Amino acid sequence: MPKNFTAFRQMALGYILIVGLTIGLVTPIVQAEAPSDNLYSSSISDEQALKIDAFFHSRDNALAGYGLAFVQAADKYGIDWTLLPAIATIESNGGNMTCVSKTGENNPFGWGSCKIAFESINQAIDVLAYNLGGHNPKTAGYYKDKAIGVIIDTYNPPSVRADYNYLVTWAMNKIASTDAKTILAMK
Repeated sequence: MPKNFTAFRQMALGYILIVGLTIGLVTPIVQAEAPSDNLYSSSISDEQALKIDAFFHSRDNALAGYGLAFVQAADKYGIDWTLLPAIATIESNGGNMTCVSKTGENNPFGWGSCKIAFESINQAIDVLAYNLGGHNPKTAGYYKDKAIGVIIDTYNPPSVRADYNYLVTWAMNKIASTDAKTILAMK
């Protein structure tokens, strides 16, 4: 086990790249926007992105490697950093069963009742964060300045699935409490 965080981060990122190569996620990892000298921009986003990636890795989910994209979108649009990965966990088993519609795929969130397709997972993450953050004028009335529970209930109302809020909240808590160092060291 490395003694300093920089060495651990390099080891963890190397592991993520190897896993990404193995399961075909090289393109999303390479396309993630980041400063050229450091994959993660701050120690807080470091920890959050690693927790998301470790959570998805521990469950063998296809969204492993997108931690940074989730954190950057959450920061950009002012939403909880665990919300989107939690929704993806409940909606598509972490990207393992994404929506495939007549227009395409890349929708691990079930957004638009699975009728909306995206060019990439990164685009799906950004669009969903934009909407749930209340920045889209067409959906702002539903999401802008709402508490997290209201956002979840609006996204998938209790009349559709009574336990949805509970499940998303459970996944958010699991992601936030993920011990990234231990999980990634075991892989």
